[in-house]
Amino acid sequence: METQNLEAQKVLVALTASDSLTTTINISNVSAEAIDVDYDTMPGNQPNTYGNFLAIWQNYDTIPWNTEPLKTFPVPTNTPSGSASFTGLNVNNNSYIIGYAVGSILNGSVQKYGNICATAFIPAASSNGDQGTIFTPSISNFNIGSTSVSFQFELPDGITPQTNGAWAAIWKGGNPSYFSTTPLSAIPISPDSSSGRAAFNNVTIGRGITYTVAIFMSGYNAAGGSTQRAVACSASFTN
Repeated sequence: METQNLEAQKVLVALTASDSLTTTINISNVSAEAIDVDYDTMPGNQPNTYGNFLAIWQNYDTIPWNTEPLKTFPVPTNTPSGSASFTGLNVNNNSYIIGYAVGSILNGSVQKYGNICATAFIPAASSNGDQGTIFTPSISNFNIGSTSVSFQFELPDGITPQTNGAWAAIWKGGNPSYFSTTPLSAIPISPDSSSGRAAFNNVTIGRGITYTVAIFMSGYNAAGGSTQRAVACSASFTN
């Protein structure tokens, strides 16, 4: 019983010591012809080089994945944080949703806009002053074993991450890597739904060492060498 308590304490320490980073967008202004958006992406992201873009739909509070957006806005700079404006719109009383994609439009038997990881919902004008909903992707609730790490993930509603080639990686250290460091382990995001638990197995987790887990929205290659660009979020823990 004492050993079990020590193991539980170890997991609890890892959970409470976690350090999370994520992609987020916020609506700064809505007018009859324009919607202004602020975005904050992962450290080290190069939005223009990596094909980041924003897209807007007239819809309720989820992305209509099989519908073309009203407009897209390719991010023109390589600064991880910034602002954008959807102009030339005819913003009526309906609701709108905006998504931020950490990679380019996907091709093939996937969700075309499957690199979208963060959303901002603008409710209809008749919603009695209700505030829009902001969704940010996340990694949480680590369960640490001697040779395994499992975690909870949350992605936009209706997305099919496994179909789109989304994947997770784990590194030793406090930061994810876009392309410079090969991870200790890489796994496809499964189940193929917007939330669930995923696990790295057959990895050695050392005592007193910090590790980082990150989710990429696309680019998985089962043979190795997955594309380390479309980073949505990360979380670190110390064992």
